[in-house]
Amino acid sequence: MWHRGGRPTSILLVDDAKENLELLKFFLKQEGYVTYLANSASEAKRLLNEVSIDVILLDVNMPIQDGFSLCRELRETDKFKLLPILFLTSVDREFGYEEAMKNGGDDFLNKPINKKELFAKIRSVARLKELQDELLLEKNRYEMELKMARKVQEQLIPEKHFIWNGARVDTLFQPLFLVSGDFVDTWSESGNLHLVIADCSGHGPGAALIGAMFKMQLYNIVSETDLINRVKLIRRNMEVVLPDEYSISFFYCIIDKKLKLKYINGGHPSPIIYNRGIVEVLNGVGPMIFGIDFQDRDEIHETQLQSGSQILFYTDGAAEAFDSDFRILGEEGLKKLFLEIAENSENPIETIRTRISEYCNGRYSDDMALAVLSL
Repeated sequence: MWHRGGRPTSILLVDDAKENLELLKFFLKQEGYVTYLANSASEAKRLLNEVSIDVILLDVNMPIQDGFSLCRELRETDKFKLLPILFLTSVDREFGYEEAMKNGGDDFLNKPINKKELFAKIRSVARLKELQDELLLEKNRYEMELKMARKVQEQLIPEKHFIWNGARVDTLFQPLFLVSGDFVDTWSESGNLHLVIADCSGHGPGAALIGAMFKMQLYNIVSETDLINRVKLIRRNMEVVLPDEYSISFFYCIIDKKLKLKYINGGHPSPIIYNRGIVEVLNGVGPMIFGIDFQDRDEIHETQLQSGSQILFYTDGAAEAFDSDFRILGEEGLKKLFLEIAENSENPIETIRTRISEYCNGRYSDDMALAVLSL
């Protein structure tokens, strides 16, 4: 039997009786298998670490360490968790099968060995091993691609920390997996501060690609465009490319040098504003972006910010964190948390990250993006 990779299937024969090893070797060689022989558990372990093995034929009764014990030991090692192991035993079939399964084996063969049964079972487990190897290879390739995608996304959505008009601006970007469907960015343009935070439904590469398209649309807008037309352009262009099963919530705001805040909320969690011991949310929510053409219902809202205020912008991964009793932090919990942090922390965004992580014991249920503006 040959692998798709062009090499014959390799079989490790483990038995303390030399005559049994030679007989099995003779049978298997006739069918084109490559065999390795071990007369003890220690010799088998040495060979497993030196050569590539596809199937093990393992005798049960051996001195020092028996076959069951060796099988259990191999199953504790990641490298050998899925390696097919067929036990060779002289016990009756019902008891032999039960013991094989209980000790981590895949099947068993009664002694004396029946050649047809031997070859049939080897073909079966070797084929399964080949499929498992292919899946593992694809998994490794996928993980490598995800790591590359993560590096690209870090460049597309870098965390930012800067001073604008005497105010401190900080962002945080934390994927649930390697890549995220969340988006956050802030920049100074024509003397004004722009801040956008968004959340694409779903996780992983698909949502991350949509997040990248969102940023492309955002940065293709000419600087003279006002807020309402910026949102119209983003909405129109994203609706064209957005698959039916996806949606995007967003919050886009512009703050001028006199601290007047203009914003449009497209179905996103309302930012929390702290001022002189009071926390409240910025009201006014319009529709999210879907893969269909909505009638324009975006509305610009305005508010006057005060020096000393702080604003927390967040995606729902922050509010949907849950504790060990599955209690959701929620908007109210986040407001209480922000009130405490705004009054006591010199680095609010890192403190929020830490406190949310402590609340959910590090078991996040969603991507998370944050931004904090400290006036």
